[in-house]
Amino acid sequence: MNLISVLLAAFLLVGCVSTTVPDRDSGFVDVASLSAFEGCYKNCSSASEGSAVACLSDIVWPQVFETGNKPEAILIRQEDNRRLIVSAISGGIVAKTSRFDAGKDFDFINGRIELDREYLASGASQPGNVFIGVGTTQTVLGLDTDGQGRVSQSVALAGTGFLIIPVAVAATDVSRIERSESLCD
Repeated sequence: MNLISVLLAAFLLVGCVSTTVPDRDSGFVDVASLSAFEGCYKNCSSASEGSAVACLSDIVWPQVFETGNKPEAILIRQEDNRRLIVSAISGGIVAKTSRFDAGKDFDFINGRIELDREYLASGASQPGNVFIGVGTTQTVLGLDTDGQGRVSQSVALAGTGFLIIPVAVAATDVSRIERSESLCD
């Protein structure tokens, strides 16, 4: 009887933790100022490196660029100590430019750019949605020890599935975004 109770408890307490990182990931390096981020980056990471594909254009301008028209590169320039100018570039042509201020649009903490945390709630009101609960997402941009871009995207969810099954999920995807000055020339 105890074995059945343990198996039933294990079935009812569903949880998952997952982290994916690119091959040869060196972690974040602390940088002293936003000027360290200046340069030209490929827009998207490579799926061949063992992590999820991340595109800077999707992070900077959500729902602006569709799959078929994503820019090739992202150019970052520092305007002053607290402002970054970010441009999307395709075929040498600037497709979009935006200004982002530290303390307003992002926080610069420990040499990393942390975007505002987003909070989610689900009441299973949409057809096919069986999850009731809350969640949060966090995106952190930084540099690795080689000076390449590093993106960490995390999500955590807690609630119930089918109204009775407790669910807790935490996942982090880390991607490497290569610098490529030739794409911005």
